Amino acid sequence: MLRSIRTTTALWAALFRRKFLAHDFYCSRYPAVSSVQQSFLLTRGLRQSNSRRAVKDHGSEANKVKRSSGRSGSADRSHPSYRPDGKHGSENETDKDGGDDGDPRNELVAKLRRFFAFSLFAYGILYLLSPKTNGAVGFESITWSEFVNNLLPTGQIHRIVVFPEKDVAFVYTFVGSKSSTGEPLASIYRMGIPSVSRFESAVRAAETAVGLPPEHWIPIQYRRMEAVNQWLTFILVSGLAIGAYLLFRKFKGSFNFTDIMSNITKGKYTVIDPHSPEGKKQLKIKFKDVAGCFEAKQEISEFVDYLKNPNKYTKLGAKLPRGALLTGPPGCGKTLIAKALAAESTAPFISMNGTEFVEVIGGLGASRIRGLFKEARSRAPCIIYIDEIDAIGKKRGDSKGSGLGGGSNEEEQTLNQLLVEMDGMGSGQGIVVLGSTNRPDILDKALLRPGRFDRHISIDLPTVIERREMFDLYLKKIKLDHPYNKYSQRLAQMTPGFTGADISNVVNEAAIRAASIGKHVTSVNELEYALDRVLAGAEKRSRTLVEEEREIVAYHEAGHALVGWLLQHTDALLKVTIIPRTSAALGFAQYSPKDKKLFTAEELFDRMCMMLGGRAAENIKFGRITTGAEDDLKKVTKSAYAQVKLYGMSNVVGTLSFPMDDDFRIKPYSKKFGHIIDQEASNLVGQAYRATEDLLRKNVSKLELIARELLKKEVLNYDDIKNLIGKPPYGDKQVVELVDNVLPKE
Repeated sequence: MLRSIRTTTALWAALFRRKFLAHDFYCSRYPAVSSVQQSFLLTRGLRQSNSRRAVKDHGSEANKVKRSSGRSGSADRSHPSYRPDGKHGSENETDKDGGDDGDPRNELVAKLRRFFAFSLFAYGILYLLSPKTNGAVGFESITWSEFVNNLLPTGQIHRIVVFPEKDVAFVYTFVGSKSSTGEPLASIYRMGIPSVSRFESAVRAAETAVGLPPEHWIPIQYRRMEAVNQWLTFILVSGLAIGAYLLFRKFKGSFNFTDIMSNITKGKYTVIDPHSPEGKKQLKIKFKDVAGCFEAKQEISEFVDYLKNPNKYTKLGAKLPRGALLTGPPGCGKTLIAKALAAESTAPFISMNGTEFVEVIGGLGASRIRGLFKEARSRAPCIIYIDEIDAIGKKRGDSKGSGLGGGSNEEEQTLNQLLVEMDGMGSGQGIVVLGSTNRPDILDKALLRPGRFDRHISIDLPTVIERREMFDLYLKKIKLDHPYNKYSQRLAQMTPGFTGADISNVVNEAAIRAASIGKHVTSVNELEYALDRVLAGAEKRSRTLVEEEREIVAYHEAGHALVGWLLQHTDALLKVTIIPRTSAALGFAQYSPKDKKLFTAEELFDRMCMMLGGRAAENIKFGRITTGAEDDLKKVTKSAYAQVKLYGMSNVVGTLSFPMDDDFRIKPYSKKFGHIIDQEASNLVGQAYRATEDLLRKNVSKLELIARELLKKEVLNYDDIKNLIGKPPYGDKQVVELVDNVLPKE
């Protein structure tokens, strides 16, 4: 530490010595110049001497000539080469000399380095003069409890020094002290104290409690921060503030802070002009490139027609809807339709994400809303698209301040500004707002009313016809061993509940699989592999099951398949497998549900029995149950409560309907009625389980056949089950065309 102080002192001494020598030189050179001008020349001369020294290192001969002529120059103020600012010769000489008047940023960097170096030096001096630790280094921190229980009973405390301004005390121990366990004690302990006034009395009480006599009490000293340290702190902080202010004033022209703040408040929206060459390159997706979504495309196309032919509607007195809200599950094509709208319309298209409005800075979201609509008005007629609008359109808190479902004050301010811009006193014509979200239930009612979002366009999960069109679209883009239309119908039947994003992923995974195994075309095997991968995860052959677990899984999956095969109101079986998957599934049975929206109580009961088939098969075969039916039980429980609470299918509860998700709400029924609902759901599940067990016991031989065949082949399809146990008793449920019936005979 002393060596670093000496080094720093020597550096500062050399700097001041150089400065005073330069001052003497300028005073002798310009005797007629005033003291203020001499100081100015000193500063300018030091800077120029630094620049000339840098050029000298690069071997500039012109600089040497200039320096030699400068020393012998006259100090006459009338000399043509003399300038009051301390320069000689023409104005360009300094620039050629490598002076730092050329770029103020370089000068700023140099000054900042010197400024922070001085600040660091001053802080080091202040730290050394600070009495916090009395110059000691390496102390340990302890609490009051540790001091009383562990340190005080040892009797190895030499003294205690208290600093009232810091609410801290330092406990000094004797040299070579050890604890009761023989471990060496630290020389200094740091302890925070909540009350300085009661600290000494608390220490005396603790000493009395451990049995220390008054003559052996620990001396307590109080030290206060010296006035010089307080003045040093004040000078250091003031110097830093003044220095930063002066630097800002001098170099504020180099950094345009106004532009920086303007860029912060301006939203990062994307403007696409369909008439510009760049806009035409970006607008590649049109309605013909969007598969499915028939109704949504029809409604959106009306906006396009209105923007292209406004007279067609205005002459009948019609007004263009202010906005349209696209809703639906994720991956159904909301953003894709917005891109197609931008390509089809001739109006400028401005898009922005809802999450980009709200930031940490208060009022920034409302400012960005104003900027967005200002830009749109300047380009009217124009279309504004806000993706994930639920980020700024959440329901506002109620009057009681509970804020259920509402956002923060910043989000509410942003929403209020959006409401004003869409349909307020200052709203203009020619702007259409398009928003998309997959959570319309949390949007504010004021945002959804007519006059703002006049149309609510729902984009649901695609039907089998729409899925086939999507498969046609994506299968055209990869190389297949047969025409794409040979696969699309079957794949559409096998993928109920899939979104457009899921279908695109299936086709892409199939192409990746074909390339990874070295094939030149994609076949049905890769398509089925990709479908299984998306549904249940990739195969995990490294997950080796013991023979007992493998047998349990086989009977479990066989129970699902057999119950679904024997009951009337169940879906068609596609295949059953016991190959482990990366999604933690040890096996699964795949069905092909129909695109059906309405279900009877009998149909729901049969579905519950099919889900309980695995648990019942385990109990029948092994006489015990395992944890493998966890997911099945969750689905059964959810279905039972839905029938009792939601659908009104219980004779005891009656034709009443209550919300399912009421965990954090006041329930609209009493506790007694809640017990009745629980009892009815439990009875329904128990009834389904007993019916499932009875069905399997009557067909235990078929259960054995399916399970043993699964242990051999690991995968069984519809035909395999049919050959083992015969046709289903309620007719052929097959709704998916088999590969042999689709592909041409070779």
